[in-house]
Amino acid sequence: MKRCPRCEKTFPDSETFCEADGTALVQAGPAFAEGATATGAGDAAEQIECPVCGGKAQPGELICNFCGARLGVESAAESYTRQPSSAPPRMAPPRVASTVRRDASPSMRITGRMPDGDGEEEGRGRFSVVWYLIAAIVALGGGAWLALHLSTKPAEQPVANASPAAIASVAAAAPSGPLVALSNAIGVQVTGESAAAPERNQETARKYFEDHKDGLLESYSHAIAGDSTLRDAMAVRIRVLPNGNVDAASVRTSTNPNPAFDAEVVKDVSAWNFTPFSGGQVEIDYPIVFTNDPATRDALESQLSSKLAALSPTEPPEFASTPPSPSPAASEAASAPSPASVESPPMVAEPAPTPTPRKRHHVASAPKPPPLTLQQRVKLVLGSNPRTRRVDCYTSGSTVTIFGKVFDHDAKLYTEKIVRQVPGVGNVIDSLTTDESDWAARQNAIASQLYAAGLNSVTVKVIGHDAYLGGTVKSDAQKRQAVTIAESASPGVHVGSNLITVVPGNMFGF
Repeated sequence: MKRCPRCEKTFPDSETFCEADGTALVQAGPAFAEGATATGAGDAAEQIECPVCGGKAQPGELICNFCGARLGVESAAESYTRQPSSAPPRMAPPRVASTVRRDASPSMRITGRMPDGDGEEEGRGRFSVVWYLIAAIVALGGGAWLALHLSTKPAEQPVANASPAAIASVAAAAPSGPLVALSNAIGVQVTGESAAAPERNQETARKYFEDHKDGLLESYSHAIAGDSTLRDAMAVRIRVLPNGNVDAASVRTSTNPNPAFDAEVVKDVSAWNFTPFSGGQVEIDYPIVFTNDPATRDALESQLSSKLAALSPTEPPEFASTPPSPSPAASEAASAPSPASVESPPMVAEPAPTPTPRKRHHVASAPKPPPLTLQQRVKLVLGSNPRTRRVDCYTSGSTVTIFGKVFDHDAKLYTEKIVRQVPGVGNVIDSLTTDESDWAARQNAIASQLYAAGLNSVTVKVIGHDAYLGGTVKSDAQKRQAVTIAESASPGVHVGSNLITVVPGNMFGF
């Protein structure tokens, strides 16, 4: 005889586990076995049979432990009306998930199989598992197809992000259109006795710039048409009179000194006309950025800030232009009263003049011309020399800035030398460019395009507007391609001589 150490229920020696709670059975003592025999017999007599599966249940149980069917009401009522012979009926604890068959062998007591009554639910569960497996296989197949499809598509070029913070990382590999704007890092400065007036304060000056910067944009567009690498940031100062006219304009400093472009900027801002008012004159400093690549704007503003910080208040401007002062004769004519404003004296009868002997009149000598300015003397020297006829200049005190174009580096040195020999010249700023440097830039542009097209054996030499091609290619088509690349890489250049030799490769193209 065996017993359950947990619920003290007895079982035959052939049992291994307790049918109530699944606890392993232990051998019962002799005294316990005798009492348990009677109890076990009484329990067996009081067991209820399931009307569906025929399984045995303890008195008081309403649900079959084997198939889950509800036990008969009559059987349950009879079990409560019976009086046990030895002990009151005990409510069996909840069954465990495993299926326990009273009539099964010890090795089959606890199994994972469902009772025969649940065959339909078991079939439904298996059907769901099959469908889940099919869905997973379809999803995996779809993912594999998508990955294969994406791997075969050509890589798309990244699209520039419109976010201001990312503009630097994405922004833009190729230069965009020309941009003329005020610096974000440097503010507009207004000085003078009427700097705080609503007609001349910083906000008004900034708004006037935004409304009238089209002329500057047009000048910059013309400038980059000849030199696409021109990017500049400059501090422009204008003096505005009470009547709204710009009395003077200058470029105090810039990040890329270019006298020709400086002159265009000064010319444009000198034509501005502010709203007249009854205050005094003011000076307005505009920090202006000119660029065709937004990615360079921050760098230009930083360079301009450094230049302004190092600029001395007494340092002359980089380029200045003022309206011509009126001539002395014009001043006298303007100051002389008009005939209408002079009152005529009363008419008085005058005696007839007596004849007087004729005197010799001396012809007054012509007035001497005013002395030449330093700028005029330098221009006279430059214009009289064939090597420097394309050079111009402007002056600021004794400093002479020369700009324009000469043939080569030796011509640059020669031009600076003859300018220094002009009396009154204290310093010379050389802003000249050379024909050879322009030719080299065009030559490098063509060579880069040829290399990108795979024509590594083609050579190019640019002189003026003519390009001379040499080297070897493998077919006539490549020879014609080299000519097309040379004439499209640098506008205005045409192939003057094509000395490329066609050397066909072997059957494999090598």
